[in-house]
Amino acid sequence: MLTFYEVSTLEMWPDIMFMAIDSSEEVDDARTENNRPLIAVIFVTFIFITTFFVMNLFISVIVNKFQEEKEKTEGVAGLSEDQKEWVKIQRYLAEVVVPVIPVEPEHKCRKFTYNLVQSNFFEGIVQAVIVLNTVTMVIVHHGSSETFDFTISVFNSIFVAFFILEAILKLLGYGPTYYFSQQENIFDFVLVVLSIIAIDDRISEYFNVTVFRIIRVARLLRMVKASKSLQALLKTLYLAMQNIFNVGLLFALIIFTFAIAAMNLFGEIKEGELGFINSHANFLSFYQSMMTLFRASTGESWNGIMHDCKDAGILGYLFWVFFLLISSFIFVNVFIAVIYEEFKNV
Repeated sequence: MLTFYEVSTLEMWPDIMFMAIDSSEEVDDARTENNRPLIAVIFVTFIFITTFFVMNLFISVIVNKFQEEKEKTEGVAGLSEDQKEWVKIQRYLAEVVVPVIPVEPEHKCRKFTYNLVQSNFFEGIVQAVIVLNTVTMVIVHHGSSETFDFTISVFNSIFVAFFILEAILKLLGYGPTYYFSQQENIFDFVLVVLSIIAIDDRISEYFNVTVFRIIRVARLLRMVKASKSLQALLKTLYLAMQNIFNVGLLFALIIFTFAIAAMNLFGEIKEGELGFINSHANFLSFYQSMMTLFRASTGESWNGIMHDCKDAGILGYLFWVFFLLISSFIFVNVFIAVIYEEFKNV
């Protein structure tokens, strides 16, 4: 039972399958390579059933329960589907924010600038420069020549100058009031300021400017405007952040509780026989216990750590079975349920 539970988590299941294939029918007989190859059919069938069917049942059950509890919280549990849709529309209407529309200026210079920054041609050029800027950032490598570094530095200066020009044109065309009323413009303006700061290497004497240079990659988010599907996905993540944060806090509480229990159960194990409990993964301190359990919750070598905790007896095995059931099978699906529920509403 425990072995197939390990296999259902897909952690090191090929090793278990090949050991079973090499096993003999008699307990005391030596192992022979490829002695019983048909055993592989059992493992493949088991994984197919558990992974493709049982896991989807987990997801569907958790999503349904999450929807039921959300409906109870919102007070629409006893309403029909049409009534629920009406309530949802009313809530959306209550949250609608009237968009601020830019006004075309009367001054000839500003009017020309306004039409320029509003054009698809200008937006296409900006996106092309963003892609080129990103390319110059990703081709930087260790051991590059001085000529290469100088060339990249020149290109970075050109890109910074272009984005400064873009900000000036938008400020001139839209005006400061409208420009700073839009979040994407504020985001661009902050990136421009940080890029100006990072372009001078003398500032590195006071603090590390590498972070400012890395932030420039965030300009790629502007490419999202070209795809409605990406906009819907980003909006889904944004709307789900509060619920994701709440689920994350609950997950941290679960890790906290199990970490304290693990310190009491496995705190005396300094080195495991299989080597999975070592200086990097152990339960000697609260911090190490938290980190080890968080690692195990991702499925990474959790069963190896479990077998290194065999001195704790049946209680140790039960600890790991329940921990994986809660952290991996349930909580991961709760995250999926939260995002799926918000995605339906986008």
